[in-house]
Amino acid sequence: MIANRNTVLGVVVGVLGGVLLWHWISGWGTVTLNATNVPLAKVIKSIERQGRVKIITNADPATPVTLHARRAPVFDTIDTLAVRLDGNAQLAFVAAPDKAQITAVIDAFRSGANPGGWVVFSSGFGGRGIASDGPVPDPREVPWKVTAVADNAFHSLLEQGTQKTGALFAIPQEWNPSLPKIPDNGKIGEVASALAKSAQGQIREMFLITVRPPRAEGESERSRRPQTVFSTPRGERNRNPEWMAERAQAQIATLPPEKQEAARKQYDEMRALWKAIRELPREDRRAKIEELMQDPEIQARMEEYRAARDAKRTPEQREQRMKRYLDRKERMKNAPAQS
Repeated sequence: MIANRNTVLGVVVGVLGGVLLWHWISGWGTVTLNATNVPLAKVIKSIERQGRVKIITNADPATPVTLHARRAPVFDTIDTLAVRLDGNAQLAFVAAPDKAQITAVIDAFRSGANPGGWVVFSSGFGGRGIASDGPVPDPREVPWKVTAVADNAFHSLLEQGTQKTGALFAIPQEWNPSLPKIPDNGKIGEVASALAKSAQGQIREMFLITVRPPRAEGESERSRRPQTVFSTPRGERNRNPEWMAERAQAQIATLPPEKQEAARKQYDEMRALWKAIRELPREDRRAKIEELMQDPEIQARMEEYRAARDAKRTPEQREQRMKRYLDRKERMKNAPAQS
């Protein structure tokens, strides 16, 4: 009788253990949060622990954050957090000959300082070439098909990497070794690590959340673009259309299979359209772009994107955003007509 009871108890314990193990494993790669006015530093620590990622931000760590998520994808949660902070999230890699330089430049970003001496390769926040009506695709899943460059210069390879993947790369200006070997194709993190190893240096993967400064009265959204140590100097982007097309196709491949065909069709249409615009005489381009922006289909796509971002904002943020919009309309209405 005792032996039977022990057998039954063992089965029950085994089943319960299996259920707990399944719940634990099924939660890998997701984030569950119930934060109401919780300090940002605590929210970040929870996301880092659950998602096994590193998050760096220039936001005040004491900023109160409200964010609720249940088994949400890691990057989608980070992106939502960035929206709640009125900022942007981006996958980033910081490389240097030693760990101390990496730590120093990250500390500078957090404090708002700019020590100089660094070069940044970036395609803009997130480097997103596609839109999705579901969770934002994880940029770590984007592959990098490495193309040989002149002398295999480290800086040139990182410039290629940002255009092909959308990730940000930061590296000391004076550190630009010619690499003896370029790595095989792979996911962005794998290739970046192999490049740093070939350069006999260090590299750190992270998600940057860059926040805008507080809005001043009457200040435009464009003028609030933050300038940090990880900002790309304006006018210094040498875009390669083929690399950017490769990035878009790689990002599309991270979407759910049922959404990829429509995304490719939409991308091909837009690519052909912008190619035609670039071939126009300079004086005709602006008029064509303005005409394009009035296209109902284009406006609908832009509205879908804005709606997806608004869905991640708090009710208070949406209310403030609408108030600013109405204030701008009122100012435009009352502005004196120009002769």
